[in-house]
Amino acid sequence: MDTAGVTQTVAEYLETIYNMTMEGDVVIGARLAEKFRVAPPTVTETLKRMTRDGLVEMDARRQITLTPHGVDLAEAVLRRHRLTERFLVDMLGMQWHQVHEEACRLEHHISGAVEDRVVKALGNPTTCPHGNPIPGYVPDARDYLADHGAFRLLQAEPGREVEILCVSEVVEDEEELISYLHDRGLTPGTRVSVITPLAQRADDVELAAADQRVRLSPHAAHALWVVAAPATGAD
Repeated sequence: MDTAGVTQTVAEYLETIYNMTMEGDVVIGARLAEKFRVAPPTVTETLKRMTRDGLVEMDARRQITLTPHGVDLAEAVLRRHRLTERFLVDMLGMQWHQVHEEACRLEHHISGAVEDRVVKALGNPTTCPHGNPIPGYVPDARDYLADHGAFRLLQAEPGREVEILCVSEVVEDEEELISYLHDRGLTPGTRVSVITPLAQRADDVELAAADQRVRLSPHAAHALWVVAAPATGAD
């Protein structure tokens, strides 16, 4: 799908609404205002334009969802964003925690022909460096978390070994958080086990990762999606 006419602001709203919905969050104007650090009237005006253009709908409770056209456009934007991140890491050697902003700048300039060449050069990747699915290259990306039985690290049972599947796309622009995860090796594929009891996770969460113990804020633990760690060892 052609995204040439999509402004950067609309693209960011599409991506955010799509990702929040995928992660099971309720999307309302106040959440978007908090996310983008803008005044609520600014969000209202943007949503009015997006409603006019057939990209979003709002129900009686003011909850926001993407229309089918909005989903298609969001996936086209996300596909190029995540492919660009993968290109920057795999082909240019950048670190995974440094590519989000660069991808935001570059994704709007990738044509369909360039996208096809990038996909072939990268060997048909299915996820971005943060572990999130690339729409169009996995079956229904919106069901990716459910299909993998993923849940948030904050909800992991104490002592249960889990494996990080992905870092929430919603927090990828939080450079301090992403750098913190990178510096402690908390990347997709890493096995960890939570030590802090569920009842105490309003404060920092302590987990064991490899040969170290790591403390995470509840916000950081909420942003990590994990799955049950596969069994190790030979059969």
